[in-house]
Amino acid sequence: MKAVVLFLIVSCSIENAKKDVRQSTEIIPLNYKLDSDSSFSNHQDTVYHGQQVFTGLRYILYTNGDTVFVKSYFNGLEEGLQKKWYDNKQLAEQRFYISGKKEGIQQGWWPDGSPKFIYTAKSDAFEGELKEWNSAGLLYKHFHYVNGQEEGSQKLLWDNGSVRANYVVRDGKKYGLIGLKLCNNPYDSIIKK
Repeated sequence: MKAVVLFLIVSCSIENAKKDVRQSTEIIPLNYKLDSDSSFSNHQDTVYHGQQVFTGLRYILYTNGDTVFVKSYFNGLEEGLQKKWYDNKQLAEQRFYISGKKEGIQQGWWPDGSPKFIYTAKSDAFEGELKEWNSAGLLYKHFHYVNGQEEGSQKLLWDNGSVRANYVVRDGKKYGLIGLKLCNNPYDSIIKK
C-alpha cells in the first residue's frame, strides 16, 4: 500500500512539474521589446526592464527589417524557444530554455542551412551526444556526455578529415589519443648537455 501511495505522489509531482513548464512558456505575453531599449539591464542571470523583472519577448531586427533574434523571458529568465537568424533568413540557432537554463535539443546551422552543431542539454549541462560540423559540412567533433562531463567515446577531426583526437573517457580518465602536443622534445634536454 505504501508503494502505491508513493508512486501516486511521485507521478503527481512529475505531472505538476510538466504542467508548470508548459504554463510558463504559454503565459509569456506578446510583449515585444527591442533589445536596444535602454530600459533593459542585467543583474547576474536576470533581465530587468526598468525596475521590473522582464516577462516578454526581446528582439533585434536587421536594417532591412528581418529578424536577427527573438528571445522569450519569464520573470527575468530565458524561457521557452529562442531563435536566431542570418541576414539571408536562414535559421542560425534554435535553443530551448527552462528557468534560464538550456534544456533539450540545441541546434545551430551555417548560413547555407547545413548543420553547425546539435546537442542535448539537461539543466544547462551537456547530456548525451554532441556533434559539430565545420562550414564545409564535415563533422569535426563527436563527443558524449553524462551530467555535463565527458564520458564514453570522444573524437576530434582536422578539417581534412584526419584524426586529431580519438579517446574514451571512463570514470573521468582519458584513454587513447587525446591530441596533445609536447611543447618541447624530451630528448632536447639530454642532447644539450
